[in-house]
Amino acid sequence: MPPKKRTVKGAYHEASKKTVKPENGYENSKIIWCFDRIDRNGPFAFDVNRQDFLPREILDKMISYSSMTWREITRHTHDDGKSKHHFLNDADKFSDAARARISAMKLGEDTDHIFSFALQNKLRVIGLRDREFFHVLWYDPRHKFCPSQR
Repeated sequence: MPPKKRTVKGAYHEASKKTVKPENGYENSKIIWCFDRIDRNGPFAFDVNRQDFLPREILDKMISYSSMTWREITRHTHDDGKSKHHFLNDADKFSDAARARISAMKLGEDTDHIFSFALQNKLRVIGLRDREFFHVLWYDPRHKFCPSQR
């Protein structure tokens, strides 16, 4: 008789890096911020040493959003109701610099999980949404990752 397969609790599996598309069941969950996949290179580097990095603004907004559910977050607007947080699921609208960072980070299939938090008029924090988790990737102070057409 072959030995039983054992699963080690908490063991790291390569498959665990795969991002899972959020399901409706997680819409009522509060956001969990994760900083395990931050991109520290390129024009969207999430780097506290950047001249244009606004730590107080970012932290204040993150704390505020931590008390909200994903449903509330996706309905929340800014800029007098003109804009809201959303999935960036049209890669054709990404800037060349954004596509280069996605390629460099080997995100591949994860591109339909890219979510943008609008913290101010142009300031964005962009990352991957995986159920209730938000993996922070990029800092976009000038709305250049996925520029809007006005």
